[in-house]
Amino acid sequence: MLERLKRVLIFIRSAFLSGLFTIIPIAATIFFINFMYNLVVKVIRPVYAFEPEFLRAIPGADFVIVMLFILALGFVLKVFIAHQVMHFFEGLIARIPLVRIVYSSAKILVDFFKMSDKPTTNFSKKVVLIPYPKKGQYHIAFLLESAQDTYERLIPENIKQYSGEEYVKVFMPNSPNPTSGYFFIMPKDEIVPTNITFEEALKTLVSCGLITPESVKNLPIDAPYNKPQ
Repeated sequence: MLERLKRVLIFIRSAFLSGLFTIIPIAATIFFINFMYNLVVKVIRPVYAFEPEFLRAIPGADFVIVMLFILALGFVLKVFIAHQVMHFFEGLIARIPLVRIVYSSAKILVDFFKMSDKPTTNFSKKVVLIPYPKKGQYHIAFLLESAQDTYERLIPENIKQYSGEEYVKVFMPNSPNPTSGYFFIMPKDEIVPTNITFEEALKTLVSCGLITPESVKNLPIDAPYNKPQ
């Protein structure tokens, strides 16, 4: 009897956690959409004064107006005044000592994580594996660029494994928040190249590894990724 009750309790707990983990991402998405929608509604509230009477009687008309407003704003910014406005705005920000540091750092980070259909270059959002937190354990990271003309000059020759050892700049994002992480200057020889795309890497990090990249699932057993490049 106790054993059966125990199995029932385990099943109830498992079902509860399954439902909870299903609801959390949905609730978070709904919360974000609702927050942004209410914010836009407050911004364009004066526009409602020009809304025709027949639209006010239609359910969901406010939502359509909000969507049209966002579409129109995006079109105007993208086609006409995006570069001019942003240039003027960034010029103002650059004059404020502390704010300009925060803004420039945030802008660089956003630009880095911005999705692009363009193929990556050798040192542009390339996904690699690095030994972390110790040798034999690996973490997903993004190869930024060579450190040969910058930070490599700070590394004494006597601590390099061999003369002329090449170093690179690497950003290792945290999980599940990939916008935070660690910046490393490390030997290029310690980096393991992968065929994982930038988008796949982000999904894997955000899901704490629960999502396996399709490029990894389809990887042949004898793939030469561990061979020296």
